[in-house]
Amino acid sequence: MNHLFAAIDLGSNALKLKIVQVINNQMETLEDISVQIPLGDEVFLSNTIQLETVKEAVETLIYFKQVMESYGIVAYKAVGTSAFREAENAKNFIEIIRMKTGLEVEVVEDTMEKFLTYKSIRDNVSNYKDIRKSALLVEVNSGSCDVSIYSQNKLIKNDEIRLGTKTLKYMLIELEKRAINYPYVLREIIETRTSHIWPSIEAKRIKHFIAIGGEAKQVKEILFGSKANISMQDFKALCVKALNNDYELRKKVEAKAVNWYEFLATMVLYDVFTDLVDSEYLTVPNISLRDGILAVLIEQAYDLNRYKHFNNDIYHLAYEISKRYKSSESHIKNIEHNAFMLFEGLKKTFSFNERDEMLLRLSAILHEIGKYTRMRDYLITSYEKLSSMDIFGVKHNEMLIIAHICRLISSSETKLYQLPPNNLTEDEQIRVFKLASILSISDSLDKGKKQRIEVIDTVINDDYFFINVKRHSETILEDWSFEFTIDNFANTFGIIPEIKDVD
Repeated sequence: MNHLFAAIDLGSNALKLKIVQVINNQMETLEDISVQIPLGDEVFLSNTIQLETVKEAVETLIYFKQVMESYGIVAYKAVGTSAFREAENAKNFIEIIRMKTGLEVEVVEDTMEKFLTYKSIRDNVSNYKDIRKSALLVEVNSGSCDVSIYSQNKLIKNDEIRLGTKTLKYMLIELEKRAINYPYVLREIIETRTSHIWPSIEAKRIKHFIAIGGEAKQVKEILFGSKANISMQDFKALCVKALNNDYELRKKVEAKAVNWYEFLATMVLYDVFTDLVDSEYLTVPNISLRDGILAVLIEQAYDLNRYKHFNNDIYHLAYEISKRYKSSESHIKNIEHNAFMLFEGLKKTFSFNERDEMLLRLSAILHEIGKYTRMRDYLITSYEKLSSMDIFGVKHNEMLIIAHICRLISSSETKLYQLPPNNLTEDEQIRVFKLASILSISDSLDKGKKQRIEVIDTVINDDYFFINVKRHSETILEDWSFEFTIDNFANTFGIIPEIKDVD
């Protein structure tokens, strides 16, 4: 088995390569290279990546590939982040990279970038279990500020605020022309943009504050000797200096070739959020997107279970969303369980995408959110909400699939509709039909929302899909609802679903 893995991060400020080897389930870093190339500034100012920068990036990637080849690297992943998401010529740039270097670059969406970064906590933070019990994580990057809450080993909140250092930098430059105390004006702007999430943070009485991102690492390295745990008292004293535009501090920052306005924007953001927690320390862990990419590569290669809690954060957040929309928790848990049982039985015979189980479970958890605003045709409302929703760890096209699955649930109350062809590929449409058929049966088995039917297991026998169940009371409503799902399931899978009672 290959024990060497590489991750390339084409970020807004730098191109980075990290190579690790795995021995006895332990990771050892062999290379960690960073080359400063300001892709983000160009994209922010002109919406494109200029030709000279493209050439510089390609030369750097050729060097990265040579380093990888010297180690005999086969398992690698290269990703582009916010600059690639926003640049008008990103696809052309990716094709040039492929032709010149042979490297395949994937543009990761913001929700996936965050998920991968958080996943790297497992391998790089020794007290990660304590962090998952009670922590506020604030990630500041060039395009946005991401705020998350861990409580009782679950990720219960994740909000993205469109206040990245690039935007705030140019805001500060403009404000400086208008006011001497311009950093305080920026602080006021940030307060007005973020105050709606303060109550949920303060209510948790959070014990740990975790600062994530390249900008936080710069603060740590320049001013705190790269210490991972910084006294909150010392950090707040530094915030006061930054807000007062302290000359010596600015001189020290700029001496390290760090843009003062980006540094100041970072400090103001963290100053606002550190006011909301009662923590003795601000922790800047040594984690990155590269570490998250490596975690996924290693997880796939070794079929590891070590990232289970971080993978389950997606479901925890979905449950928090359904809770906000007043969905019945007992009902959606029952549907999620039933859907999983049916899926497990079907996947022994039928092929599914590797992420279909996740999409099915999320559909089960979120299918009722439309009821909160509209009881009539609530599945349509659920579809509309889900198709425009972002969920941590889920791609946009996957959210569209989830939305269509929920819209296609068939029961005694609803009718099927034709999928619009313009926002789903043919393969995605087939996946939707398969998963919606499974979810329809799961929903029908708890139509009365009283968990009267328990799915024990399933068996495929010739032309039938037998669902073995235990009934805990009379199930007339569930049996009647189940009949409405039979034809759709049979047309999708070519087998007839049938309920069988077991002792």
